Parts: sequence; structure tokens; C-alpha cells
Amino acid sequence: MQGGPPINNPDLVKISTTALKLGMYMSHPDRPWLETPFLFQGFVLDNEDLINQVKRECRFIYVDKEKSLDKTEIEMKSLTGTDRYETNKPVEDVFHNAYINHDSTLEDVKEILHNIQEGKGINVTKIRKSVKSCVISIVENPNAMLWLSKLRNRDQYTAEHCLNVGILSIAMGRHLGIEQKELETLGLCGMLHDVGKLKLDQELLNKPTRLTEEEFELIKAHCRFGKEILEEDANVPVEAIEAAFSHHERIDGSGYPLAREAGALNLYTRIISIVDTYDAITTNRCYDNSRPATEAIKILFSFRDIHFDGWLVEQFIECLGIYPTGSLVELHTGEGAVVIDSNKTSRLHPKVTIILDEHKRSCNPIIVNTKDYQDNPGERTIKRVLDENEFEIDLQTIFSHFRV
Repeated sequence: MQGGPPINNPDLVKISTTALKLGMYMSHPDRPWLETPFLFQGFVLDNEDLINQVKRECRFIYVDKEKSLDKTEIEMKSLTGTDRYETNKPVEDVFHNAYINHDSTLEDVKEILHNIQEGKGINVTKIRKSVKSCVISIVENPNAMLWLSKLRNRDQYTAEHCLNVGILSIAMGRHLGIEQKELETLGLCGMLHDVGKLKLDQELLNKPTRLTEEEFELIKAHCRFGKEILEEDANVPVEAIEAAFSHHERIDGSGYPLAREAGALNLYTRIISIVDTYDAITTNRCYDNSRPATEAIKILFSFRDIHFDGWLVEQFIECLGIYPTGSLVELHTGEGAVVIDSNKTSRLHPKVTIILDEHKRSCNPIIVNTKDYQDNPGERTIKRVLDENEFEIDLQTIFSHFRV
């Protein structure tokens, strides 16, 4: 008796075992499972020994495209929970260099976008150098760059958004344990993902009211424009081209421009789509005020396994922490503070810098480790997250205290 796949399942593909590759998900063998030595009925071929065993037992198998992984995803899953990167320096010690790198990279991104508007090419070598500097900073301690990503200017939203998506993606990749060279590719994907918006009508892009269906169709074209722009330069990696084209696709097939499902989206694109959404929610835009990071996290979590890869959403939330860097919080003393560094062993008690006194008036920044007060929770421990839109906060002034 020969085993076969469920009828009318478009995700299953018959594959000769001579063509097996790492990451394929074996959904069915060429005969009933009970006639094979395998204990599990369905698994990922995540190592060569397993592939060789399948080759010995079967002439062909049925592979589930949607459950299959690419090479990078296999590495990610095997590394999650390991400590490839250690944070050995506190955020205040790395902040000055991170500030310089952030400022320099933002200028490079703005130059790229300007050149695109002028019909000029992209200086890939220059932006790669900037991305590499960001990777080095984030590998050392991601929190400085994550805090700097809170700098916002409505008039240069696209440039800042591209930079922020790059920074957040690198931090996510660091959390997953990606090798440094691949972090650079991931960061490049983030910083170039929205270049197609420069080919749109900027008045439409910055429209302060809700878009009509016709206008939204025009906005969707930025994915195709981004792909076309990046394909003009042979030095742009295929991962960046794919991210520019597919970062609005959703794993249930409800996205655009092609309504592609999970099996068609690579790891880099899946990460960019999550980070892109998070940064958009937490940023002031011409038509919407920013929302707290905690609210953005709830939104992402509600759409896991629907719009976004569920495992990656959970990893992103873990990467950000219970109180994401840059979050404005109220301490039990009534003081307002910004989260600047996480405590890996005590996630409820991050390091913060107090910027508002108990009456919510601006004060000189004071660095406090809330972990020091965990035995006295009525003191300088976190009470709740605040909406930063309700307070006048000058980040540049605060940052000046750390640039020493």
C-alpha cells in the first residue's frame, strides 16, 4: 500500500529523494508512515544525517512548501536561546559612538533617497559601510541605537523610517544569533525597503487624511518601484530587492503586491514586514500620532500566524523586552523615565534615565537601575507605561548628557 498526500493540498509537492535539500518539510513518505522507521509523522529535514536516512528509506517524498524553511531559518532556530553575542558594556559607555554612527547613517540614507528622486544611482558601497558601523554598535550593545531610533521628524519620515527599520532588524537578527555578515545584509534590507516611495506623488504620500481606495492602489506601487530601482544596481543583494518588493505581503496571502503566502517569503522579508509595521505604529506620521511600544506589540501579537510569522513575532517581542528601549514609563515615585538598557536576568527592572520629576516637569537626566529597588517596589520601580505624546520631551537635550 502506497501512502499519499491529502487530496487537493496545493502546498504539497512530490520530490525525488535525490533532490532533497536542507529545510524541506517531509509531510508524507512514499508509503504509509507505519511502514517506515520514522517516529514522527512530519518533520523538517534540518541536518544531512536525516536527509541521508530518508534517502535510504524512500524513493520520493511529499514536501510541504509552507512548512519548509530556508537555510537561514534553520540556523536561526538552532541558535535561538544561545549567547552568540554578549552585552559587555552599559549603554552610557557606547552611546557617544552610537550617536555619531546614527547621525552619519541617517545622512547617508537621506542622500540615497535624494539621489533616487533626482534619477541618480545608489551608492551601495557607502551605505554598506554605514550599515556595517550600525551592526558593530548594535552587536556591542543594541540599546543605544534602539533609543536613538526614537528621534523623529515628520518632515523626513521616510528617511528616518528606513533607518529605524534597519536598526530594529539588526537588533532582531542579533537576538536570533545571526552571523555578523548576515546582520549587514539584513540591515541593508531594512534601510532600502521603502526606496520605492520616492517615485510616488509626495503630496499623496503625506496626505493628512484617510486615503481613498484609488489612492491606496497608487501607494501600493511603491513595492514595484522599489524593486525596479534596486534591480538597476548589480551590487544590491537579492535579499534587499525581495524585501523592497514583498515587505507588505502577509503569510495568509492577504498582502500586496502579489498576495503571496508564507512559503514564498524568505526570512529577511518576514523580519522586515514585522519591524516595518512596528516602527510605523510607534512613529508620529502626518495622518496619525504614534502609539506606545506596548500597544504596537499587542497588535503584532494579535496578528501572529495570520499576517506575520508567529515564531518571529514572539522572538521580536522577546528581543524588545517587556519595556522596550525608549519607552516612557512612570515610576512608583511619580517620576517619568525613559528605558535605556535591559536587565537580562530581571526584565521587569530595566535601567532607566529619569527625565521628569514627580510633577512631570523636565529635570536633568538621572540614570537609575530599577533592579536596585526591586525589594522596595514602592520606590523607583516601574508603575506603568506612559503615552509620550502627552509630554514635551526634548530628546536632543537628553542625549547631550550622554555624549561625553
